[in-house]
Amino acid sequence: MRRKDREITEPSEITALVERCDTLRLGFCDGDTSYVVPLSFGYERTQEGFTFYVHGAKTGRRHELALSAPKVCVELDICRQFVESTGGLTADYESFIGWGEIETVSGDEAVKGLELLCAHCGFDRMPCTQSVVDATCVEKISVSDFTAKRRFKPQ
Repeated sequence: MRRKDREITEPSEITALVERCDTLRLGFCDGDTSYVVPLSFGYERTQEGFTFYVHGAKTGRRHELALSAPKVCVELDICRQFVESTGGLTADYESFIGWGEIETVSGDEAVKGLELLCAHCGFDRMPCTQSVVDATCVEKISVSDFTAKRRFKPQ
């Protein structure tokens, strides 16, 4: 990280940042190009870092890349506002970038992932029927290498 003065190192502050984010951007390497997809997510803090859960169709480019290129990058952010700074404009933001591996999960772990996702999206319970769960691809992203930073307007 180039700007160490903006780095967030306190684990509770990083977890609070993740909690405030509503979209996880999932990045893959696809041959000689990149592929990024925005997703709703659920998560839990682990001793190693974070486990994120995402869901989607059992077909398509994202699903195929998760199977063939499991090393991924995740990005979450909050842009608070744009402000004038010396000689121009800048953003007041917080962001999280992590690197890890994605894998498909099933059974109880898939249900757990969907419950965490629904909870993070503001639902008291997971309203999905078993047939919906069975038709959904649930993936777990294990992230142990990550950075977080912020830039706020001076008070």
